[in-house]
Amino acid sequence: MPGFVIKAHLHSHMRLRIVLLINLFLVTALCSKGQNAVERPTYETVRIEGASPVIDGKLDDASWDQVEWSTGFHQREPNDSAPASQQTQFKILYDNRYLYVGWRCFDTDPDSIEARLSRRDNFPGDWVEINFDSFNDKRTGFSFTTSASGVKGDEFISQDGNNWDDSWNPSWLTRTNIDSLGWTAECRIPFSQLRFGNEDEQTWGIQSTRRLFRYDEFDTWAPLKQAQQGWVSRFGTLTGIKGVRPRRPLEIAPFVLAQLNTGGEFDENNPFSQRSESSFNTGLDGRVGLTNDIVLDFTVNPDFGQVEADPGAINLDGFQIFFREQRPFFVENRNIFDYQLTQAETGGDFNSDLLFYSRRIGGPPHRFVSSDPSTGYYVDQPANSTILGAAKVSGKTQSGLSLGLLTSMTQREFAKIDFNGEQSETEIEPLTVYSVGRVQQDFNDRNSNIGLIVTSVNRDIQTDELSDLHRTANSFGFDILHRWDDRAWYISANAAMSHVTGSEESILATQTAFERLFQRPDADHLSVDSSMTSLSGTGGTVRVGNLEGNWVFDAGVTWRSPGLELNDIGFLINADEVNFFAWGARRWQQPFGIFRRLQWNHNINMSWDFAGTPLTRRYNTNAWMQFKNFWSMNGGLGFEQLDIAKNILRGGPLLRRPVGFGGWFGFGTDSRKRLVLNPSFNGGRSYDGNVASANFNLFVTYQPTNALSMSFGPSFGESRREEQYFTTVMDEGRVEYLVGEIDRQTLSLTLRLTYNISPDFTIQYYGQPFIARGVYSDFKKVADPLAGSFSNRFTAFDDGEISFSAEENRYLVDDDADRAIDFEFGNPDFNFMQFRSNLVARWEYLPGSELFLVWAQGSTIFGDPGLNVFNALTDELFDGTITN
Repeated sequence: MPGFVIKAHLHSHMRLRIVLLINLFLVTALCSKGQNAVERPTYETVRIEGASPVIDGKLDDASWDQVEWSTGFHQREPNDSAPASQQTQFKILYDNRYLYVGWRCFDTDPDSIEARLSRRDNFPGDWVEINFDSFNDKRTGFSFTTSASGVKGDEFISQDGNNWDDSWNPSWLTRTNIDSLGWTAECRIPFSQLRFGNEDEQTWGIQSTRRLFRYDEFDTWAPLKQAQQGWVSRFGTLTGIKGVRPRRPLEIAPFVLAQLNTGGEFDENNPFSQRSESSFNTGLDGRVGLTNDIVLDFTVNPDFGQVEADPGAINLDGFQIFFREQRPFFVENRNIFDYQLTQAETGGDFNSDLLFYSRRIGGPPHRFVSSDPSTGYYVDQPANSTILGAAKVSGKTQSGLSLGLLTSMTQREFAKIDFNGEQSETEIEPLTVYSVGRVQQDFNDRNSNIGLIVTSVNRDIQTDELSDLHRTANSFGFDILHRWDDRAWYISANAAMSHVTGSEESILATQTAFERLFQRPDADHLSVDSSMTSLSGTGGTVRVGNLEGNWVFDAGVTWRSPGLELNDIGFLINADEVNFFAWGARRWQQPFGIFRRLQWNHNINMSWDFAGTPLTRRYNTNAWMQFKNFWSMNGGLGFEQLDIAKNILRGGPLLRRPVGFGGWFGFGTDSRKRLVLNPSFNGGRSYDGNVASANFNLFVTYQPTNALSMSFGPSFGESRREEQYFTTVMDEGRVEYLVGEIDRQTLSLTLRLTYNISPDFTIQYYGQPFIARGVYSDFKKVADPLAGSFSNRFTAFDDGEISFSAEENRYLVDDDADRAIDFEFGNPDFNFMQFRSNLVARWEYLPGSELFLVWAQGSTIFGDPGLNVFNALTDELFDGTITN
């Protein structure tokens, strides 16, 4: 499993070989065979004769008497060999339009039933669930959940249970009731919300699950052991649905948006500055069934503003920061378009690489024009590109073919300029069309699948100011997965190719971008060609593993060629890299001794560039455990033998970084309680003492009443690094790479509150102040970047060579004792402060119809680096301009 890497230095080739042999033995330890298949249960439903049941949660309608109860639930967690602690029954009926599901959840202590309220798709109490594999493809399913309090949840299941997409929000109805025997639930699910074939008599996969909250117990109707792989493929069978034809959905959802912006910095000299601004917008979302299995979703003039704010983050090493998608149109059915180049159990930055990253669509314009009030030059420009419209076709056929097509257009964007009263505008983003196509086909009795993906970005560039953008960016991917031995073993492979075109300027910028850095002086396998107008590259992964039984493992190789570029519509952390990864674990999944559950993991990660230069060697070992009192604990140790960075000097040579050791530890109190604490610590240091870090985190959840829940997550970290890069300068024609000692602090405080007026009406608050402070000292220039000794890698400036100009806030350097300034650089110290919050009232007044009221507040400030993060929080963060 992924873990905090702890660094260590080994001094001999013999020791290295021994460590490698031990690691390889651990991750390829004996793996258990797949479990013997068991007979799956069957349930036969009937068509309703007479009146359909009223959905009130009481199960007292006569129509329920037309079908038998199904029983036989089995415990899956904590002990899949034990009977269920409480009995559970369910019934299923149908008519021409709906499926009806009813549960009787017996409980010998009804007063102990937890009926906590929450927002949709979040269940802190007792609940029951029904899953339908209406395609009967043993890979995908539709999940409907209802809690004892009446809160509903719904998810689209894919990859045989490895992916649960809670962004799927169908229109259905559920009600519950608590009585002397326990509690009951009813739900009504329209056939139009499901996808199934055109046969006169349907055969579906089906599973029902109950969570008994006070025992943290999960019971399933179709038996499934914890050590077994797969979920949908192990469902039982639903029969008896006859004469029901698939309904092609036709849903039209108009929306209106009224918006008021206040606050912000007001400048009476700036013609674009306003104390407040209001707007009104209308649009249309729709869904149309093209066939029984394929639907078209579209949106016209959408408002893709996300309701929840992104968390604060800052990265000094230059790598992109990944933010999850939170815009409804792109979130729903996103699993169909997933193409993750690597999915290693070890974790790693390469796991973030995607061929499609939807937040590229409608993002900030690529060109930014700065205002200069001192000269009367003022600029007004949009924060994000406007999406004119988007459409996607998605679905899966009875033959096992899944299909996803998405296209979106963003409009040409302009910045308005006022220069001493003269108005003009300049283009900052071209008209752009984004397209994605994804297909997958199941075969081999649904144990294998093969897929393709194609992405495309086309920009209509009409101005020289945007000539550094690609005109076209295309990628193609191929993937295959095969499982055997009752799905215990798997092997997967994928490959991707990218091709970008544009002006010589744009391809030169691509070659020299942070992800590639073809200009590195020591990279003999790379070279910059300023005449190129296109660039191509490849990437991919080969992976094998066994995830069933007590001993499990996952291992593989992944690569990114130097010319790979995905960031026009995808997400790419790094190119010019080959990575080997391996993970092995021993799992104890049944209670024993003081443990309820225990897992020990071991990880290996190694990387090279395409010239074969070793870059990293890392190992870690860690464990997670839950005790029989429901407390949990995790911790680990990691070691790093080699760390050579190719990006840190931003186009400079490879730089050897200190290696060392560290660890992490955390525990959690009983998650069933109304007050739950989860503190954790991680930290480490290098053997030479030049790097050290310590981070403390606490996550507290508290639910004083069934209707009110809150969480609070403070986090504080301190670190010191002696060789943090901050700039490059020219000194008498020589390129000099400057580093310094940085003392860094980060502080964040995340607060969430949720109050349920009813299961369908919630009020939520989110707020997070985030502060990151860095103070530099002991400045040096890189001398011999791969030297074994830290002191030989750098040349430090002494007090006579460097001085600070407080008036200009710059450092002046005379490094040849001629009393003349050879070069200078700005003060790199920083104190970045950000506050983001929102208050959201959400009311689903009818199934599928919602009203949102949102208040968002925030500010971003660059404060005094002389203040530590705690003083900055109290003295500066809220003194700046607040926008609403």
